[in-house]
Amino acid sequence: MFVDFFYLLRDSGIPVTPTSFLKLHEALKSGLVKGLDDFYSAARTILVKSERYFDMYDQLFAHFFRGAELP
Repeated sequence: MFVDFFYLLRDSGIPVTPTSFLKLHEALKSGLVKGLDDFYSAARTILVKSERYFDMYDQLFAHFFRGAELP
């Protein structure tokens, strides 16, 4: 599931890296993420390195996890 989200971000033009994905995985394993809202914040902080991609991340997250339509 999270791998598919990683590829969605990358394929949509957000420059995510395998290293950042592994860091996110470590955050998940350590118990820092308790729910979807925590995952949203952790993934955005760890995966998205530039503010210019925040809006795109928000749209892709909503589409992937909540079924919102993409513009």
